[in-house]
Amino acid sequence: MNGIKIAYLGDKYTHTYAAAKKFDADAELVGYHTIYQSIDAAMRGECDYAVAPIENSCGGSVTETLDALRALPLYIRSETVLHVPQHLISVAGATADGIKTIYSHPQALAQCDGYLRTRFADAEAIAVSSTAEALDLETSADKAAIARTPAEGQVIVEAEIEDVKNNSTRFVLIGNSPSDRGDKCSVVFETPNRPGALTEALSLFGAHGLNMTKIESRPHKSELGRYVFFVDFECGGQSPDRLLAELAVHASGLKYLGRYDCVK
Repeated sequence: MNGIKIAYLGDKYTHTYAAAKKFDADAELVGYHTIYQSIDAAMRGECDYAVAPIENSCGGSVTETLDALRALPLYIRSETVLHVPQHLISVAGATADGIKTIYSHPQALAQCDGYLRTRFADAEAIAVSSTAEALDLETSADKAAIARTPAEGQVIVEAEIEDVKNNSTRFVLIGNSPSDRGDKCSVVFETPNRPGALTEALSLFGAHGLNMTKIESRPHKSELGRYVFFVDFECGGQSPDRLLAELAVHASGLKYLGRYDCVK
């Protein structure tokens, strides 16, 4: 242990646990029941950092993480990408033909949607808060979980059931203060509801020679039809201060989400 505490979703059987170990193999890892709880633990000082999934190559963005980053005074300090195979797991002696109920996190269910529709068309798929919870609920031969690895007393019934075999998830390390290093930055902002407003804001990235790697809208949550925009961009190791100053003129509710590198 090095005195660092990192909050994460679930227990040692989850992909988020594996990502946290990749960020800091010597840190004390503390599991929480939901993504928001783990991120909130970092904000309140229970842990030094939190690790959370933010985007999957098949299931898309993890909206709980995006919403927490916008709402809470926290920053992305690093990112990493993991290959995330998904396995069908049940108790010893269970067979696929006998499974009637399958539990997992919504992202894992989405990543295996085609498999579930063809292989288990008559089974009930139930979304839970984490794959760790799914493993806890899987207590008999007619129940199964989709997860990274079996818990004690459980076995893999069918392996690598994800629809796309290079299925990958991007995880972020979140802390209370921003880093001043890294080749990538993230921001979130809102634009006025008038023609061309979003185009004007986005044109600033090109004007500064910055490559946007992702843009996504999310509901503002105050009223229907009002949105905020999350943007990731490559900053080339340079400070984003000039861009942020100009962006603040064209956008409201601008929040800088951090500058960071990718842990390979």
